[in-house]
Amino acid sequence: MPHQAALEYNRNRYEVIADQEKAYKEFTEKITQIQKDLQSTSKPPFLSEKVHDHLNEVFEKVSSEVEESIHKYCGYLKLDSIYEELSNLFENKISEPFEDDKLSELYIKGQLRFEKKIPPGYEDEKNKVGNEKYGDFILWMQVIAKAKESNAPIIFITDERKKDWWWKIKDGRNMGPRQELTEEIMKEAKVDFHMYSSERFLSFGQKFLKQKVNQEALEEIQAMKRAEMEQIRKIKRRSGLQKRKLEEEMEKKFALEKEQANLQKRIYKFEVHLDSLMKNKGDTTENQEYIESIMSIGEKLKEELKDVDRKLKLIGGENWRSIKSKDSSSRESLLIKALWNEIKEKDESN
Repeated sequence: MPHQAALEYNRNRYEVIADQEKAYKEFTEKITQIQKDLQSTSKPPFLSEKVHDHLNEVFEKVSSEVEESIHKYCGYLKLDSIYEELSNLFENKISEPFEDDKLSELYIKGQLRFEKKIPPGYEDEKNKVGNEKYGDFILWMQVIAKAKESNAPIIFITDERKKDWWWKIKDGRNMGPRQELTEEIMKEAKVDFHMYSSERFLSFGQKFLKQKVNQEALEEIQAMKRAEMEQIRKIKRRSGLQKRKLEEEMEKKFALEKEQANLQKRIYKFEVHLDSLMKNKGDTTENQEYIESIMSIGEKLKEELKDVDRKLKLIGGENWRSIKSKDSSSRESLLIKALWNEIKEKDESN
């Protein structure tokens, strides 16, 4: 086992146990709520008493099993039999850690690789901070070090699914490790390299090595994979909805800012016209009434502008005066600046 894998396992072990405990408790709360809803006075009339009683029995059994699981996971925080078994299994089979000087050198090298999207590890830059984002890259360097030491082909078993490890074609199928990885390990250690997921490794081991594989363990891994893929699909669907919502908001914001700019342009022209009328007004009643009607139109335009400003503020937009004073390259700001310049140019020419 690469030292980095063992290090991250130990760092994350308690958090994973706690997360699983939390997931069980949330599931229990949902079951309890469903049971309460069915027992309320407004329970569905289409449920017979027999079915209702049977459902309660099922809920009780489910809750009982979940409580046992919660108790088991809480116990792992104090006495972890899985940890003990893994410790025995990998005793004297974990690679040596890199020295601090070597790690500092690799952090710098890792950042340069990430900037060029050289695998593996650059995907972790999105959601990990500090030197933790170099974890996969450090692990890969330890794999290469092991290949040099052993001078033997390397098979790497991992349930990592990110595209900075796997070569995936457009339809989503996995064709094996990234070509850059096989090329790099061949260049550095002169050995062949391949990768398997836990599921595939157990399946092929059963088929080609004639090894007895715990079928229950294999099914558990397959179930975990299906659950993980479903979670990924949910996240993607949620991201798609958020993206569409953001696009709609941006379009609405752009339309409002365009309307805002047009109103400001009209108000500016109105004020120039009104100023001219006030300078050259006569004392006749007709002229006075005309000016008053013009001023009434101007007030309506200003009220419309206030309404647009209010709508923009509600969706996080900026008003005309604050935008035109900023040095921004957004399409909205460019449009407003262009309209503002057009107004000023026409005014100067007049």
